Amino acid sequence: MSTIIKKRFILIGLIILAVLSILFLRTKISSKEVGANIKEYQPLDMNINSLSTWVVYWDLNLDNEIKSLSNLKNVSYFGVNFDANNNLVIPDQLVNYHNKTKNNNYNKYITIVNDKEISDGKYSQKDVNLLKDLLSDADSRKDHIEKIIDLAVKYGFNGIEIDYEKIKKDLQLWNDYTMFINELYKESEDKGLKLRVVLEPDIPFDKLNFPEGPTYVMMCYNLHGAFSGPGGKASSEFIKSLIENTNRIPGKKEFAIATGGFDWGSNGKVNSITEADAVSLLKKSNIEVKRDSESQCLFFTYEDEEKISHEIWYADKTTLRSWTNVITEKGYDVSIWRLGGNNF
Repeated sequence: MSTIIKKRFILIGLIILAVLSILFLRTKISSKEVGANIKEYQPLDMNINSLSTWVVYWDLNLDNEIKSLSNLKNVSYFGVNFDANNNLVIPDQLVNYHNKTKNNNYNKYITIVNDKEISDGKYSQKDVNLLKDLLSDADSRKDHIEKIIDLAVKYGFNGIEIDYEKIKKDLQLWNDYTMFINELYKESEDKGLKLRVVLEPDIPFDKLNFPEGPTYVMMCYNLHGAFSGPGGKASSEFIKSLIENTNRIPGKKEFAIATGGFDWGSNGKVNSITEADAVSLLKKSNIEVKRDSESQCLFFTYEDEEKISHEIWYADKTTLRSWTNVITEKGYDVSIWRLGGNNF
């Protein structure tokens, strides 16, 4: 073999060695420094036998997302709130969307939330005093239940979903609330209506006795949010702990994961964003997105035109599948909050 050929072999070997060294070093980077390929796309609902989701009245451009979800069994139409006199109010957009989708082949639930109008266009969100007015005695509970059922029947929903939040550690209100759930379940069943009850992650599980009958839906998100520093909405360990905490709750249970994410600004503002929002920012900024191994969320930072720095964390299909697997491996069904602005 000539000297020239030997030198060429040596050079090729050195190049191969250099490439392998670079690849090795990249694998040694910490989990929060791993680049993410946001273009790998398998079906979102892989391995999900029964899928539930929410649609919200302010974001109803959903045809493509709905079509992409096979095994879709339940859709919750979010949400009915209250006027200043504690009367139920269903947004017109939601009525129109329900009429449009009335013949779609899934169960349709109307979601009631404890948001109350305090002035034109302004609301007290998750209003606990409203709940005390509605649930504090048998007569007020009965009146509230009748109005809920009348609303569901009037618009032709298959079921009712109750999403009353921020009760926290008020055990007297919890006692009134669980009586309300039990009474609502009995009346709903008589009318042929299904009942779902949404629960927050921070409820005092060990002090509560929920009635059997409804489907209870545990929110497996809000690990990070507007109340905290940057991070993912959930993680595998967070979801596992909530599954374990719900052992005391009887009957059928589902576990809800969340799409989208948050934008934490250096000016102290925290805004909710969709996956589509995040992808749009990435395209404009030409920034590398990375994936956190603990939450499987994508994250990146950028600086806007006003020199405000932002840290964004959000979920994509890989994130949602990782959370879904934790739930389905335990034998439970999955709910997804929410449709709108997702890349599936």
